[in-house]
Amino acid sequence: MSGLTSYIIFWMVLFVILGAFWYIIDRRFGVRWYRLWHKLTNKAPLPDDVEVGFIFNRKSRHKALMATGLSTLQTVAALYSIESINLLVELILWIVEVPMTMLGFLIGPWAFKLWKGRADMFEALDEINAKDTKGKPLPEEAPASSKESPPATEVKVEEKKIDESDDPEDPRDMMRKYTDKR
Repeated sequence: MSGLTSYIIFWMVLFVILGAFWYIIDRRFGVRWYRLWHKLTNKAPLPDDVEVGFIFNRKSRHKALMATGLSTLQTVAALYSIESINLLVELILWIVEVPMTMLGFLIGPWAFKLWKGRADMFEALDEINAKDTKGKPLPEEAPASSKESPPATEVKVEEKKIDESDDPEDPRDMMRKYTDKR
């Protein structure tokens, strides 16, 4: 029984994650695809100021339809790919997958904000790394064969000594601000 429970919990968690993933994909690409779909299927064009995707900015009824479709595709794929599958378990999973995917759609906007803010986070992490090395240059890799590579021209690079008094804001504080906003 615990094997079955862990199997169902695994798929529940996976479909929450997949729901958030599909929301991010819809937000990145689905808005353009939906505009094209709307242009092909409707006489009246979608206004330029309207930003709608297959999941993004849609009513719950449309989101539930998308969640049902995605979980149905997964269930059909599982039925055809695995021979030793229990049909009753898959039916129970199919019923549970729809609300879990909807929960993923609800988590999606938060995940999208994190996805968009990843560049700021990486910059702050780079600054933290630069402060931790205290101005020491990182070792560079030597070329594998010096005979094959053309002679390198030396370029003088001014090294700026990192001093805590020069930087008014600590990158760790920037990371705290970033994570508190989200």
